Amino acid sequence: MTVDPGPASSPGAVATPAVARRTALLLDALAVLVAVVLLGPALLPGLVLSYDMVWLPDLSVTQAGWGLVDGAPRAVPSDQVVALLDELVGGVVLQKAVLLGSLVAVGSGAHRVVRTAPAGLRAAAVVLATWNPYVVERLLLGHWTMLLAYAVLPWLHVAGRRAARGRPLPAGWLLLLPIGSLSGSAGVATALAAVLLVGVVGRAGPRRWALLVAALAAANAPWVVAGLAAPGSEPPTAAAARTAAEVFAARGPDGVPAPVAVLGLGGIWNTDVVPASLAGPWAWAWAAAVVGLLVVASRAVAGGPPVRERVAVLGLAAAGLGLGLLTWCWPAASAAVALAVPGGGLLRDGSRLAGLALPALLVGAATAAARATGATRATRAALARGARGARRGVVLAPALVWVLPLLPVAALPDAALGVQQRLEAVAVPDDLARAADALADDDVPGAVVVLPFATYRAPAWNGGRPVLDPTPRALGASGREVVAADDLYVDGRRLLGEDVRGRAVLAALALPDADARTDALLRLGVSHVVVDRGPDVADAPAELVPGLRAEPLLTTDGWDVRRLEGRVAAPPPASTGRVVVLAGAWGAFAVLVAAGGLGALRAAVVSARRWDRRTHR
Repeated sequence: MTVDPGPASSPGAVATPAVARRTALLLDALAVLVAVVLLGPALLPGLVLSYDMVWLPDLSVTQAGWGLVDGAPRAVPSDQVVALLDELVGGVVLQKAVLLGSLVAVGSGAHRVVRTAPAGLRAAAVVLATWNPYVVERLLLGHWTMLLAYAVLPWLHVAGRRAARGRPLPAGWLLLLPIGSLSGSAGVATALAAVLLVGVVGRAGPRRWALLVAALAAANAPWVVAGLAAPGSEPPTAAAARTAAEVFAARGPDGVPAPVAVLGLGGIWNTDVVPASLAGPWAWAWAAAVVGLLVVASRAVAGGPPVRERVAVLGLAAAGLGLGLLTWCWPAASAAVALAVPGGGLLRDGSRLAGLALPALLVGAATAAARATGATRATRAALARGARGARRGVVLAPALVWVLPLLPVAALPDAALGVQQRLEAVAVPDDLARAADALADDDVPGAVVVLPFATYRAPAWNGGRPVLDPTPRALGASGREVVAADDLYVDGRRLLGEDVRGRAVLAALALPDADARTDALLRLGVSHVVVDRGPDVADAPAELVPGLRAEPLLTTDGWDVRRLEGRVAAPPPASTGRVVVLAGAWGAFAVLVAAGGLGALRAAVVSARRWDRRTHR
């Protein structure tokens, strides 16, 4: 992607093109280094499975991935995109490319947003964008699609600045939109960012606005259409919506008020993923630093970003941080949105959009650099007049700038090495693939239910770390529909899922005897069950893994595959209209990816030719 140099007025000395290129390469190398140190053992052989981050060595293309099954399409389009891409490079390599690539991308984009600042401050922007509470907490909770949305923010910012100067948008910029829209929440974040950073900052005219709106519609079409067309989803009751809003509201760890956590780019609802260093004074330091940069970003300064850009990035920060604060102080509002607006439940996890503050923080850094440059010039002028103490200021200012990159690391030291090895790559047992093969080889048609019928597991082979049960995704390789649980238990509170069929399965499992349970499952079209084994399963409630009338097909150390005894009901035929509209949505998504990919490829070829010409002069 072609890079825009930023505001026309440079607060620093004008560098030659060769020096500017070398500086950019060194800062890109710093972005790689910071990302590697942060991920640590996550980059070793194997897969990282942490809470919502569920990857497999070879994820299969399934109807669920297209959005053609009942329930909320929470993994659309991310699962299908991964399933298609891992045919090329394999799931292990792909996951590492996504995790490392997202962190490197946000760091390398950040220093380009503050390109006219001194090199030390640009290095600080790299570290701050990569090493902060938002990134660490989302990594641990497994929100990799949100990290991709976060990674495209500085590049959208650079594109908007380029357009504001009357130049065409960078080739391949359209590819940023589908990359940042691989889940519902990520799509909302990317849409807000694109509107403000490309549309407003870029001074878009009617044609560019039309292109932007159409591209955003295509980028989000798969999950939007799948959600609207899902026949088996049931809206929450008022009580359920209120409970969910309270559970997912922003909060701080023990001793840290929720507003402080949110303003420090944290506030995640699951405090188990909050690093220990953020449960004390460092949480206040992060909040103070963020608020300070936002205040600086609001100030006009010669050589700094223009008013339109400052208003746009501050509006984006207000949306991200304000939503987190709103869910904390007024959870009834997010509950009302979830009841009134289809898909409104996406907004109940208020801190999920806190990363939208990044562009404003970078503008604050650029503004601070412009102010510091003005102060340095004044000091030099005073030195020329012979003022006492001026020489000390001229010497100390550049030295202090190089301390700035160390501050984020000092304020969040336990993020290093995969958050103290909490992000650890493991090997997925081969028995899981054997279970899928056993289901594929059986001639009896029907759907599959995984027992215990629960959302999360803490398998021993994953080091006892909680993860969204990978078994349903792995069994998709059998070609059968897998009915998975979507109820969630948080601090002893049950959050009802939206999948009507899942609720029916849960009701069937609660019947008093094995025959009644089996017959009820058969009427629901369930022909097989796969029973997880492990220490965490032994602790599961009995009603989630009850006895059934079934014939064993495969027994392994980790999973048992059983066929229910009896006649299974045939599933209802798929709605042709639903297939057609989803095909259209995916077609629009594919066209956008192709257009953006071709643009990016063309830009890469042009850059390679320029590099070749420079090296052969």
